[in-house]
Amino acid sequence: MKRKRMLGLAVVALALGALVSLLAYRVERSGGVKAAPATEAVVAAAGPLSVGQQIQDTDLKVVKLPPAMLPAHIYHSQRELVGHVLTSAAVANQVIVAEMVAQPGSGVGLPPLIPAGMRAVSVKVNDVVSVAGYAIPGTHVDVLLTGNPHQNGDPADVTTVTLLADVQVLTAGQQMEQSPNGKPEKVTVITLLVDPAGAQKLALADGYGHIQLALRNPLDKLAEKTNPLINATLYGQRVEAGRGMGPSRKAAPKTAAPPPLPAEWAVRVISGDKQEVVKFPEHAPRVAGIERSGEHQP
Repeated sequence: MKRKRMLGLAVVALALGALVSLLAYRVERSGGVKAAPATEAVVAAAGPLSVGQQIQDTDLKVVKLPPAMLPAHIYHSQRELVGHVLTSAAVANQVIVAEMVAQPGSGVGLPPLIPAGMRAVSVKVNDVVSVAGYAIPGTHVDVLLTGNPHQNGDPADVTTVTLLADVQVLTAGQQMEQSPNGKPEKVTVITLLVDPAGAQKLALADGYGHIQLALRNPLDKLAEKTNPLINATLYGQRVEAGRGMGPSRKAAPKTAAPPPLPAEWAVRVISGDKQEVVKFPEHAPRVAGIERSGEHQP
């Protein structure tokens, strides 16, 4: 009985040895146990973040991602971002990169969104001017100006020009980002991103003409050159020297200026068989019916 028990234990030991050998063989064939992939700690958004928002510590979190999946210009510590302002919106778990953050000292709200060398200028709008409210943050527009450059009250001279082309809308009212579904905004003021020369044009146009926005596809970067459109041309009238003129409207004929008067003038006086030349100063009045002699002396 004892002998049979010993034999059974030997068989079990042999089976376990064979199993261990098989496992060792498979591990050796596979190159050994693979180590866990390396990860890197980076800062990401803990939740949705808005444009112009000043970042707080609670707005961020640290996540670990494989280095091969990480973009450039990342942050490794939340302290590097606290107090900074976002220039681009972020969604939850999105890795924050330097291009999404304003430079230190640029302020909060709208100012950090203005690139160096550019200006933010607000213009009054209504539902028509703002393209039914679809001129919302992030869209691009052309600015059209209509007015009378001659200020003469003549409707034929009313002119429309493209004042600025491909201008970005920064805000609609006080909204600095558009709604996710692109819903139009009913506002009375729109802020545009322009260069200093464009800021001057908008300021002048606001006081001496009517502004209209023309919405354009943001992918359309074609700069089209357009000529000023004069009101008279809408009715088939010809235009001369930049002024509207109808078909029957002719310019006044030019008249030659009268020759300058001599310093003194003279007439020939005939009395019987006698003739005499009488001279008068320049300011003396002419007498009708008196024949000039044609003679004068300077």
